[in-house]
Amino acid sequence: MKKSISNRDVERIAQHAALPPEQVRKALALKGDVPPDTVERVMASARTLRYTISARDRVAMAADTSVATVNRAYRPDARHLVRPDLLRRIEFEAGRLGYTPDLVAQARRSHGSPIVALCVELDQLLNPYHAQMLFHLMNTFVQRDRHPVITPITSERSLPELAQSGVTSSVVLWEGRHTRNQVTLLTATSRRAVLIGRHEGVPSVAPDWVTASGQLTRRALTRGYDLLHLGYFSPERWLPGARLEGVARVLAEQSGPLPQLRLWTDPNLNHAQAIATLRRRGQHLAADLFAQLSATPGALDVRRARRGAAVTEELMDELNLRIGEQGQRVAVLGLSDMTARLLLHTLETQRPEWTLGERVGLVGYDNIEPLLSYLHPVLTTVAYDMSALCQQVAELTEADHPAGDGPAPFQVVPTTVVDRQSL
Repeated sequence: MKKSISNRDVERIAQHAALPPEQVRKALALKGDVPPDTVERVMASARTLRYTISARDRVAMAADTSVATVNRAYRPDARHLVRPDLLRRIEFEAGRLGYTPDLVAQARRSHGSPIVALCVELDQLLNPYHAQMLFHLMNTFVQRDRHPVITPITSERSLPELAQSGVTSSVVLWEGRHTRNQVTLLTATSRRAVLIGRHEGVPSVAPDWVTASGQLTRRALTRGYDLLHLGYFSPERWLPGARLEGVARVLAEQSGPLPQLRLWTDPNLNHAQAIATLRRRGQHLAADLFAQLSATPGALDVRRARRGAAVTEELMDELNLRIGEQGQRVAVLGLSDMTARLLLHTLETQRPEWTLGERVGLVGYDNIEPLLSYLHPVLTTVAYDMSALCQQVAELTEADHPAGDGPAPFQVVPTTVVDRQSL
């Protein structure tokens, strides 16, 4: 089948359909003044003659120009060769027909690509927080004349093939269990990457979780909680270490008795390596605090990482022991908004007598409350300008970062604690 339709091809289709060539052109261009039965008659003849009518062909016919001219109109290096009036006509017809150029073909021809791969884990696509960030990222890149493509990461792979392909100019990653392997793969394929999180080997952007964690810890101390549950700690991710650093900074300022601390850790965690990792990242107070917790009986709770309902179930067991049996007041500080909301629902149904913000304190850290307007906003959380973060990500994908010149750039976005009285 032919890649594009010439004048001779239009004449052949017109002869087969027993219609004037000009009417065939209008039908192929889907002009509004052509009856639907005529369009179907022309398309039937084209199929019989084994022609494939592409959107680019339709734009060329509608704008009364050639396919080659349409191609030039969408090539940055040749766009100036098209007359302004014809360029406007092509863009109008392209908009009417919903035509966009083949970005992959353009990338192969020009050795440059507007395609940006947004590599998010498949199960995170159901999370309102990641959905909101993807929206802001796509909007940011589109405004910069880039073409963002969501490339989900499945559990079997650490990176989609498109992210490693030469048709992709840059890649956006989220910090997670595959980060180290992802950075290695992208470095080997010379793909430009930016991480939302923190990794020394790739330019990174993250909210200021250290300051936010410190503010939440200070509030918990002011409210007099007996135990602070700090969530799950993994040295492979920057966020848990940043939260621990914020807690440690506030505790270091305190005099007198301090509340008990509780931290979940992986059974295979090497404590010495975890402390070394924290120090390498400049989280020295977090390293000191982790060493202290390692030496404190009962402070570290060894268990596998869990998500969603499994986390809620295990936390309820903990709270039933600490609050229900021992009469303590507990603040839970290390949960995402989604997990915190699951725990909040469980508390409301199973333990309504535990006053939220008094017997039990609960916070999140990614402010999805505005997305859940049908729920009463009772969860204290952490907010930041997501649009500003995405602008920084986009800027880093366009900047040159010489290799072997020390740690890659790391930018921090200011955060704000949104107090809704749940802590």
